[in-house]
Amino acid sequence: MDKPTGLKKYVWRTDLLKTMPFWEGWFKGLTETFLNVKVKKQLLLAGADRMDKELTVAHMMGKYRMVVIDDCGHVI
Repeated sequence: MDKPTGLKKYVWRTDLLKTMPFWEGWFKGLTETFLNVKVKKQLLLAGADRMDKELTVAHMMGKYRMVVIDDCGHVI
């Protein structure tokens, strides 16, 4: 029997490898959809080094505001 530590215990219940066939589809067309929305936009990033060409060009054209939050990894 474990002694109580006051810390919550979390259990991972999803087998992420089973979702692998869907990964590409989750992001397909996401940049285009984001850029086509007719409102002011702000993109929060953990690092600008992963932006695709379309996002980079749109940012240089002033189509959205970009905010880079350093040292946060995938938390955003």
